[in-house]
Amino acid sequence: MTLYREALKEGTARLARAGIDTARLDCEVLISYACGISRAKLLSRLNEKLPNKRYRLYLQYLGSREKRYPLSYITGHKEFMGLDFAVREGILIPRPETELLTESVMNMLSENANVIDLCTGSGAIAVSLAYYLYDAYIYATDISAAACDVARLNAHRLSVDDRVNVLRGDLYKPLPENLKADAIVGNPPYIKSSDMKSLMPEVQYEPDGALNGGKNGTDFYKCIIEGAPQYLKDGGFIAFEIGYDEAGDVEMLMGMEFADIRVIKDMAGLDRVITGRLS
Repeated sequence: MTLYREALKEGTARLARAGIDTARLDCEVLISYACGISRAKLLSRLNEKLPNKRYRLYLQYLGSREKRYPLSYITGHKEFMGLDFAVREGILIPRPETELLTESVMNMLSENANVIDLCTGSGAIAVSLAYYLYDAYIYATDISAAACDVARLNAHRLSVDDRVNVLRGDLYKPLPENLKADAIVGNPPYIKSSDMKSLMPEVQYEPDGALNGGKNGTDFYKCIIEGAPQYLKDGGFIAFEIGYDEAGDVEMLMGMEFADIRVIKDMAGLDRVITGRLS
């Protein structure tokens, strides 16, 4: 039998050769997942023997990761806002950058706010808002049936399914016509079509429809901003995640409809979130 330590060393070397910067961490996650144990438990067993059945399963996962298949698709999980979210192939994997959007929105809302989350994907934003704002009610829409299924699953797993209403459809189309919300939030597709082929290998496995924002990367922002006044209360606001070079374009789209426009930078100093209040 192979020792845990040896399996970890072998996998780390393979993933490093594949160009994965987080090779050691990824291997710890994969061995832990294959064995059904925590990383802390794994590190306490490094000099113990890894059961053959678990070792073969680990090698299977390792082979997938070696091909740059996303770690979260292998394990079916991704942490976001301190919560454990289910993810699967065909669903955009929640990003740390999107936590900045979620936290910014939370700081602008009251506990009993009504919120619309467009392009909800896994439901990361919607479910997080409902989880941390105890009386908030979230309408979450997505055109993808698979995304809606996963969003509903996450709402159920985190016990907020009574306050997260997941609706399938394109942007505003599935929403009640008379709905008025305190905020409209979203992480819509915003990558320029010409940049799609240059994305990291892992991102190439994620759904094009959740990434491709059209020629200028702003197709979805335009549609969302145009429809926002119908669904916002007086003084309500919109908040989006944006590409690092898109703040100016999105601000122009907000035009005369929105005031108090703010651009928030991420930890790397890049423009990442834009907000504006209905004027």
